[in-house]
Amino acid sequence: MENKQFDAVCAGIATWDTLFTGVDRDLMEIDGILAKGYYASSGGDAVNAAVSMARLGLRTAVCASMGKDSAAQLVIHELEAAGADCSYLHLDAAVHTAAPAILVDSDGERHIIRVPDNGNHFFTQDMVSDELLDKARHLHLASANVLKRLDGKPLGVLFARAHEKGLTTSMDASYDREGYWMKNIEDALMNCDIFIPSFQEASIYAGSEDLHEICAFFSRFPLKIFGIKLGEKGVMVTDFRDTWTMGTLYRKKPVDTTGAGDAFLAGFVSAWLKGYDIPSCAYVGSAQSYSVLGAVGANSSAGTWVEAMELLIAYIIDIHLSYD
Repeated sequence: MENKQFDAVCAGIATWDTLFTGVDRDLMEIDGILAKGYYASSGGDAVNAAVSMARLGLRTAVCASMGKDSAAQLVIHELEAAGADCSYLHLDAAVHTAAPAILVDSDGERHIIRVPDNGNHFFTQDMVSDELLDKARHLHLASANVLKRLDGKPLGVLFARAHEKGLTTSMDASYDREGYWMKNIEDALMNCDIFIPSFQEASIYAGSEDLHEICAFFSRFPLKIFGIKLGEKGVMVTDFRDTWTMGTLYRKKPVDTTGAGDAFLAGFVSAWLKGYDIPSCAYVGSAQSYSVLGAVGANSSAGTWVEAMELLIAYIIDIHLSYD
């Protein structure tokens, strides 16, 4: 394979997150509460994925839209500290960097408060330039369903451009609060190699909660790998010939679920790009998710490749390179 500057480009949402932990679910019924803790860090699907991929040893570039403000500089500082290339971020003084407040309840579940019209809402497919694609092996779109100017046909154009240039592709999705669902991703799926949504997302896309029916629905697309993140039950992945289901490695109460799905797919794609077989990729994804679930924040505790291997050894899990 021709040598490239980047193993992966992570495109999508970038944020500066403010988290409050131990928030009582009765917050809206009373005039005030005391949170257990406070934490501020970078976040957003593309940033989370880029941090994990960089820490797992991939040469990673991140492409997102932010303002020219202090929040953007904080995000860039943390990306660069992880080893990600920030040369292809789009900074515009006319917009503000997304800075959501995230309330984490006593069960570790997150509840996000966003303000509209931030930089993410202006991200377009042409921001992922041909120059950048020419330098990369893989495109990972981390934020389908929440990028207003990218979702739908523009996302399909971006994935077609990537495939035409010889890149492999993957896509992660967020919950679609506007209800477009398949309209947002259908064109992109025609040029997508890896797609592993959550069970909630997959069941809405397919109109079924039956795993076999969901897989049958997605088998009509030329995906190399499809999967369903099953939360505390683990993950199911398939190449539409063989199917593997495995439990989660994290068997404790999560400290914070923010970024865990991003970390899983970043780990999966990283292992796939390193040449591992599908079950091994899923285990690496689970190990990377494990590193995030045990701490507050979307990516600050994302582990390295060595740490992922140490965890798998501790669980007596062998991983294997693919020789297909």
